[in-house]
Amino acid sequence: MKKIYLMLSFTALAFASNAQLTLTGTSYTQNFDALTTAGIPTGWRVYNTATATSLGTIDATYSNSTTWGAYYDTVDCPSDVFGTGFKNAASADGGSFLSSSTCSVQESQTNRAFAVRQSSATSHPGYDPGASFVLQLANTSADSAFNLSFELQTLDSISTRVTTWTLDYGVGATPTTFTPLTTSPASLTTGGNTFGSQTVTATLPAAVNKQSQPVWIRLSALAPTTGSGNRTTTGIDNFNLTWHTASTTAVTNVTAQPTLSLIALGAATSEKVVLEYNAEATGDYILAVYDLSGRMIHTETIAAKTGTQVITLSGLNLVPGMYIAKMFNNNSSSVTRIPVQ
Repeated sequence: MKKIYLMLSFTALAFASNAQLTLTGTSYTQNFDALTTAGIPTGWRVYNTATATSLGTIDATYSNSTTWGAYYDTVDCPSDVFGTGFKNAASADGGSFLSSSTCSVQESQTNRAFAVRQSSATSHPGYDPGASFVLQLANTSADSAFNLSFELQTLDSISTRVTTWTLDYGVGATPTTFTPLTTSPASLTTGGNTFGSQTVTATLPAAVNKQSQPVWIRLSALAPTTGSGNRTTTGIDNFNLTWHTASTTAVTNVTAQPTLSLIALGAATSEKVVLEYNAEATGDYILAVYDLSGRMIHTETIAAKTGTQVITLSGLNLVPGMYIAKMFNNNSSSVTRIPVQ
């Protein structure tokens, strides 16, 4: 009876939260940690049977429960993990030990991720291909210069198949045209006997700016998985969207989130990276550097001052290639690319 109650409760929460997201301030952050208690956040939806020209069918399978494990465990709860559909999973940010933890341990983790388990077209049509995470914005009528970042996570290290994901956007009440976004890294894949997280960044084009109609941002499995064997559990976490806003009407007694910008200065080398930030508010920020696989290779706390400031990182021993720097706290965040020669 308890499981049935959880199913009904989560169903109500999930469908109640399907409203569009109305943008305020200059940034939006979602860590999905409240999935267990509050259900799917406002603006988020999940679909199956998604294609390059269709949102697909809105998916009710996420109503199965409010907690799931994200790793196959033959003793504890394989049906929860291998069952097809969208899930509330333990985030890979919780630690590498989760790759071999029982489901009961994973369900106790407070750091959560929004996840999906794909399945064959024979047993559950519409997930391979067709699984899709979707964020619907009510409009962008006063907003422009959008950038986004999120963590793409592989949560099942024993599954061999590889899923390729497409990040795209559409405009309109029910769009039939979706435009792929250029991402870093360029190829977004999960599976292949891995467990972990990679940071994905993208800049949205001018076509998204100042739209009076809904804007849809999707992460979708539009192509069939490759390889053989089990399909993986894929999660997303720490989604961040930033933009510029232009208000034509003076508004009083409204506190907007402080903005933050971060850029790389000059040519970075293996031993020296120079970054410039501009913060509207003082306070402690986390500065993290990732490689393109999503592996964090450096982190430190910055006691930020207002205005334009310069940070020099030394002794990182970076090999030539592209890296991602992210500076953030509970109120603001900014991401920049670091090409190392």
